[in-house]
Amino acid sequence: MAEEAEVINTGKKMRIGIIGTGGISGSHIKAYLQQPDVELVAACDLIEGKAEKKFKDMEVPEGAKFFTDYKEMLDTVELDAVSVCTYNRTHAECAIAALDKGLDVLLEKPFTVTLDEAIEVMKAEKRNGKFVSVGFQPRFDANMQMIKKIVQSGELGQIYYI
Repeated sequence: MAEEAEVINTGKKMRIGIIGTGGISGSHIKAYLQQPDVELVAACDLIEGKAEKKFKDMEVPEGAKFFTDYKEMLDTVELDAVSVCTYNRTHAECAIAALDKGLDVLLEKPFTVTLDEAIEVMKAEKRNGKFVSVGFQPRFDANMQMIKKIVQSGELGQIYYI
């Protein structure tokens, strides 16, 4: 019996905003554009016009709103989640502001700069019942795939601690 392809209901799209449109944001945007149930609706960068240029260069469908103040974006655009792709020292403040607006957050690495900031982000996550995920998942990296293959082959024996 042939397996049927999974059908994704794209009737309601997840509305995403990007905070910070430097180099790493391109990876986030590219990944979002590949998801049929995601819509990029807003972007923010401190430099006037940078977010708009990034979206245009990456061929994001028109209709997004652009900002130089992430708080204004969070206050005025209906969002479901944001990617925080800013300078490391601003990760915590942006993530906390988004969480306090009831949004899930994909936070670029490093999570935060200090332990105190990390604690505050986790408190905001818990307080708002939302999720923070750090953008460091190397599971598709060629090296990680090879490690997985070796471990699963049994060549190393039974792995009981890493």
